[in-house]
Amino acid sequence: MLGGDFQKFKARGQYGKQLSAEKKSELLARSKKIIDSDQLAELNGVIELLSAQATSSDMNRFYILIDKLDDRWVDVAIRFRLIRALIESLKAFRKITNLRLLVALRSDIVERVAQETGDITFQKEKFEDYFIKIRLNKDELKDLVNKRIEYLFKRQYTAGIISVEDVFPNRVGMDDAFDYILDRTLLRPRDVIAFINQCFEIAEGRYQVTNHMIYKAEIDYSRGRREALESEWRSAFPTLKILLNFLSSIGKEAVSFEELCAVEKIDELAFSISSVPQIDYDPIHQAAQSAFDDKEIGNFLKEAIAILYRVGVIGVKFNANERFIWSHLDMALIATTMIGSQTRVRVHPILHGSFGLRAGKGNIE
Repeated sequence: MLGGDFQKFKARGQYGKQLSAEKKSELLARSKKIIDSDQLAELNGVIELLSAQATSSDMNRFYILIDKLDDRWVDVAIRFRLIRALIESLKAFRKITNLRLLVALRSDIVERVAQETGDITFQKEKFEDYFIKIRLNKDELKDLVNKRIEYLFKRQYTAGIISVEDVFPNRVGMDDAFDYILDRTLLRPRDVIAFINQCFEIAEGRYQVTNHMIYKAEIDYSRGRREALESEWRSAFPTLKILLNFLSSIGKEAVSFEELCAVEKIDELAFSISSVPQIDYDPIHQAAQSAFDDKEIGNFLKEAIAILYRVGVIGVKFNANERFIWSHLDMALIATTMIGSQTRVRVHPILHGSFGLRAGKGNIE
């Protein structure tokens, strides 16, 4: 529909960089026209036709893969609206029995879509039936690590079956070694693999990884995970790096809401966020402005806690008789209204090495 311009884009990856501002504006206008066009109404006719032919035995099978929808393939002003349209289109295609659509989106992309299209017509709750949250348990992650270790050691040392127990010590402090590693992840393959790889790098080709190597690897691993989280969530929470710097400066593994309110650097934090123009849909910017101008520190801190919880770097306990909850294990979001004077927050062990914390077991329960 964008004709030759998109063909050029496909043929030459640098084409987007060479577009003039005038040309980009033209493409943006034409893209918006597509979204609002009567052609969307014609799509229903195509769906009905495909649905009627769905049982035909002579239909060919096709696989279509579309990747990197969150990259800079289109102007940022409409990128997430197009992704929203993609999500909403899933409902229309469900009537085609021979068609299976799978859309894989990171949590930060869904968050940004909700932010940028934050009106009553798009509510994430309405799409819960379409979402499958991919979560791996301890056994699945251990199996993944064992396969990688077996492949690596077959190439370098032996053709026998090697597992994580053969390479890592039985215990790290009071913890099982693999539990120690998992506690410092968000139970995602990328985190576990990054930690294991860092341990192997420290081991420098030696057959076994020692406790000392794990502790040393944890520091670089934690710094890398911090940078990765900042990059991953930058689109939805552009001031996350500032919030993490503040959290690190407190120097404690766990702290109460009242203690946070009394921290001297709160004003400095609010100023550092509110003194610069708001970036995209940064949800904390207005709260920071109010905190700096009207001394509404409480509301600002609640917004900060909700964001830090959302990205997984802190756990929250609302009352003394409750346990800490974590976004990767429990509810993905918490409302600022749930946070009160009795609330306590705890830094996730994934950041202990980066923050210079040594909190014993580090178990997130």
